[in-house]
This record gives sequence, C-alpha cells and structure tokens, in this order.
Amino acid sequence: MGIQDRDYMKRPSDEDGDGPSSPRTKLEAFFSGFLRRHPRLPVVLGTVLAVLIAIAALAAKISDKAH
Repeated sequence: MGIQDRDYMKRPSDEDGDGPSSPRTKLEAFFSGFLRRHPRLPVVLGTVLAVLIAIAALAAKISDKAH
C-alpha cells in the first residue's frame, strides 16, 4: 500500500472549507463569534433597556402631575 492509496490524502478535511457559504450562515457565525467574545452584552443591554423604561415611566408620571 503506497501513500497514494491512503484515504485521508484523497479526502478534503472538514476544516479546510471556505467557511459559511449562505448569507444567513455567515450572519449566524458572526453573531456567534461576537457573543462568544462579549458574553455579558445581552445582560448589559437588558439592564440599559430596563433603566430607560423606568426613566420614561417616571417622566410620564411627573408630566402627568404637572398638568
């Protein structure tokens, strides 16, 4: 059996692909990598959103009392 008969020499490896091919797959890969690098981002965004909602509710309550 020579080196030309070896199966792993004939098959392309799974890791040598060009990466994701469809736009959706590319987008999923981007967000997956982004969230892997910044794991606390959803918590921070949720906290900021909650604070903004509380401020808006407080402003609405204060403006209602002013009239």
